[in-house]
Amino acid sequence: MKNYIKKYAMATLMGAVILPSCTNLDEELFSQLAKDNYYVDKQSVESAVLRAHEHGDNVTWRGSIMLLQELTADQFVWTQKGRHGYDDGQWDRLHRHTWNYIQGDINGAWQGAYQGISQANVVLRDFESVDFGALGVTPEEEKSFKAELRVLRAWYYTFLLDQFRNVPIATHETGESELVPQGTAEELFSFLENELKTAIPDLPKEKRMSRWTQGPAAGLLVRLYLNAESYGLGDHFAECKKVCEDIISGVYGSYELDSDYRGPFSSGIDGYESPENLFEFKHQYGQLQQYTWWDHASHYQVSKYIGGDGGGWNAIHMQPSRDLQGNIYQFESGLGTPFENYAATDIRRTPFHIHPADAKGFRYSGYFFKGLMKSVNSSGDGYIDYDMNNLNNSTNVNGQEEWLASPLVFVDQVGRFSEEPKVVAMTQEERAKLLMEVNERGYFITTDATVTGKGEDHPEDKGSNVFLAEENSGLRTNKFPYLPKVTGQYRSQCTPEIRLAEIYYSLAECEYRAGNKQKAAELLDKVRVRYFAPEHWSEQSYALHLDRLTDLEMVKEWGREFIGERRRRTDLVRWNMFGKAWWAKQEDPQDGVERNYFPIPQRQLNANPMLTQTTPGW
Repeated sequence: MKNYIKKYAMATLMGAVILPSCTNLDEELFSQLAKDNYYVDKQSVESAVLRAHEHGDNVTWRGSIMLLQELTADQFVWTQKGRHGYDDGQWDRLHRHTWNYIQGDINGAWQGAYQGISQANVVLRDFESVDFGALGVTPEEEKSFKAELRVLRAWYYTFLLDQFRNVPIATHETGESELVPQGTAEELFSFLENELKTAIPDLPKEKRMSRWTQGPAAGLLVRLYLNAESYGLGDHFAECKKVCEDIISGVYGSYELDSDYRGPFSSGIDGYESPENLFEFKHQYGQLQQYTWWDHASHYQVSKYIGGDGGGWNAIHMQPSRDLQGNIYQFESGLGTPFENYAATDIRRTPFHIHPADAKGFRYSGYFFKGLMKSVNSSGDGYIDYDMNNLNNSTNVNGQEEWLASPLVFVDQVGRFSEEPKVVAMTQEERAKLLMEVNERGYFITTDATVTGKGEDHPEDKGSNVFLAEENSGLRTNKFPYLPKVTGQYRSQCTPEIRLAEIYYSLAECEYRAGNKQKAAELLDKVRVRYFAPEHWSEQSYALHLDRLTDLEMVKEWGREFIGERRRRTDLVRWNMFGKAWWAKQEDPQDGVERNYFPIPQRQLNANPMLTQTTPGW
């Protein structure tokens, strides 16, 4: 057996190449720690299982898989902000659905998933020849360890099925350097269904942080069945419904909806653990730190308004809800305008702010950075207050680019407002006054041709497109809450992979598609009630306003509940809405059929002669 450490290095660096191509892995040993002397007790066995999980958080929540899921949909966008973010136009191609099969993130999604699969396969191969009894591992524990790795592997394959459809299916029974033929979507679906059903009984029901147990494994079955029809694999909503009902009733473990909207995203902070999360990646500052959305979505000055370390890339933000005159966009598709899709009384819409612990123990409120950014007092208690009626210029965070030395005010718009001639001619004091007015109103207003006349390549955008943003364009999400370092909470929040809310929404969709709209409304309301004060709930309840629950409203509601949770593209595809028009994007040709999943990357076609391009139109 090959050297243990060496194999993990190879899995990490060459994962996508090992599986679909013929690669010689008989390299010289990097150390004397081989398989035969690595597994010496139960702890070493469990460590190998956990090591295979480590890749997952990074590759699916911060890598190409995440970008393909969110930047091709109608809620987020990576814009060019002056000299920053053009990047060969690749983000515009994702946004307008004009990508190609040499695009880096398409290959990155394929490679990232296969790296994870390779890591699971490496350990499963090792386990084929390990004497578990001699290491103090019981037969039940052995089955559980193996089942956990098979579920981990299946999880990676769900991304490949969703994003590419026809891919090689490699397991631990596949030779390490063996060429793997291309499978079909039908074959992969059957493989995953069988793997999950087989593995679930061998897993514990009790929740284990960052590990697969019965509940989240059943959650993967829900995802598989819910999306099967959109994969061209037939109607599996009845199976989806049954698994959802079983999860909710406790067949696969005990879970319950969190009573507070912040709870599912705050596990790990001050010892809190949400009962809603079936599977979550746990983080802790200084060890396994949280990075989801930090680099991609944070402004250069984020350390000042969060109280953490370093700045972000100021790249991704929410797609704008307002045009250059401040009007809310009204797209024929009904999609887009993510912030304005939240009701005015929805507590999630509250601008993000940090405060002393409330009655429930939470130290923040709101999901979105909106308006004026205020500095954290790093020498004091670390709390900041975004009280719009009590602005203090001495604690304002200032811009660094287009709005250099002026207050940083995030607006729900995309445009080059700083280039309007009257703004260019302003003194620093006048610019600050303008931005305070914008903060109070909530948006810029301009009709000047210098701003509105740009975007001639896309005249429908009227001066607002992916290439015409500036540093304060777009609202930013802090749903996975970054909190100040001085409070000891920084980078310590979890990332929930599967929440019970997803199971309720999946069951609601099954009921809705079966014509049981009342039942669907009641299921959605069980989750939604936490977002509204009692005096506002009767107006917002679907069950009390059943006529509001339409196909489009279902799509919007999936977006509101799971914004930023790496699933928007999949939900749009399932509802046949992925090819529709939204901000700075026209409707795809041929109803978007050729864009519902991605072409097999050119690099993978070059590496494995057994692969052929099977994506329609490619």
